[in-house]
Amino acid sequence: MRISTKALFGIGVCAAVAVGAGEWRVARDIAGQTETTAVVSVTLDAHVFENSQPQLADVRVLDCAGREVPHVILPERDYVFEQRYTPRGATLKSLEQLPEGGLAVVCEIGRTNAVSLSQATLQTPLRNYEQTVTVYIQDGKGGWQPVKGAEPLFDYSRFADVKKETVDLPLLTNRLFRLVIGQADDKAFSSYTSVTEESDGGQKVQRQFRRYHVERRPFRIDAVTFRDTEQVAVAKPKQERVAVLNPEVKEEADRKTTTLTFPAGRYPVVGVTLVPGQQNFERKVTVECPGAGGWRVLATGVLSRSHLPGMTPSDHVEVGFNEVRTERLRVQIRNDDNPPLIFGKNGVTLVRQVYRAAFIAEKGERYRFVYGNPEVQAPPVYEQGVMAYLNRGQKTLMWKLSPAPSGAVTYGVTVRVRQFLVKHGMLLLSAVVMAALGLLILRAVRHVEK
Repeated sequence: MRISTKALFGIGVCAAVAVGAGEWRVARDIAGQTETTAVVSVTLDAHVFENSQPQLADVRVLDCAGREVPHVILPERDYVFEQRYTPRGATLKSLEQLPEGGLAVVCEIGRTNAVSLSQATLQTPLRNYEQTVTVYIQDGKGGWQPVKGAEPLFDYSRFADVKKETVDLPLLTNRLFRLVIGQADDKAFSSYTSVTEESDGGQKVQRQFRRYHVERRPFRIDAVTFRDTEQVAVAKPKQERVAVLNPEVKEEADRKTTTLTFPAGRYPVVGVTLVPGQQNFERKVTVECPGAGGWRVLATGVLSRSHLPGMTPSDHVEVGFNEVRTERLRVQIRNDDNPPLIFGKNGVTLVRQVYRAAFIAEKGERYRFVYGNPEVQAPPVYEQGVMAYLNRGQKTLMWKLSPAPSGAVTYGVTVRVRQFLVKHGMLLLSAVVMAALGLLILRAVRHVEK
């Protein structure tokens, strides 16, 4: 596909810039405009990967005058929120023994930032106890109101390793609390039996005595801590899944394997999902791509599915590997003596990493995205400071590429000859040199014979 200069830079958007036969074959408008300097991103689609060099060395961003704009190509990220828990220590402000026998503790969290408290913990050195605690917070008038009813606290280490020293809270944002302990002193009750033996002239008499002991212990509090629940944004790779249409399936009975071969479109593939029609199976699989001298192994794994009565369904149908851009992929499934797996529509899916190009856009400027130049030898090198800024992962404006042209990029005979010489020029030159040396040697041998 060859585009004209007019199509390259659009009608009424930018001045025309000539594009020669050895330059970029595809140019697409970037839809968007800003009223101030801003960092902009555009998502790379399938047409970019299918018609650009493997390392995206020929991808460029041009302004209206056809000048290159420094850009960086980054993997897209999806941000999901996860809960993280951080302990927040509280300072004991006051202690008060209540007339009914309880103990009131006022404590405060010294954190200045916002909090979301989901749990309170009372740390005590005591063992074998039963207590209750009620958590109070201040209302708008300075009074104390309970968050919930009295909660039990206990330690049964005398019988088993069972204890409860925490109280759940409904994500409170307060920093000042009043904790009311049910009893300031608890009673530790214990009983034991002793046996005495007496002898009066050969007859022994045993007597048992049961003794009881009650100990009053103060409920000592070593520390009060709260659990702060934070919603943290975690970046994860943004991936898309694209079904493979009509994969080539080959059954090799002698090797007891099923081989699936399908195009990968030079997408940045990070995994393959295989969903056969069968419900219960377990097979070893190998994923390969073309390499020097044949096929190169990308990953090995186990494909399995278990949907049996009375058991939790289990599916392991995806094989992941390091990102690769290749024309084709091959999956070999080892069947052994089992019947081959059958893959129907949407049975094979590529897992692809999504990429974007980020650049700095100026006020009122229009931009173009170009690619498809087979003669570019290496990616561009731009100012490192600008690249470091763009690579910080800061929030950017998301602009869109104009629709991709239909069909693949085609090159003329001259370009294909140059591509052939670039790839095989040294080999061809060596063959020519060897042929010339052979002719010289042959002539020398004939001359000696004469």
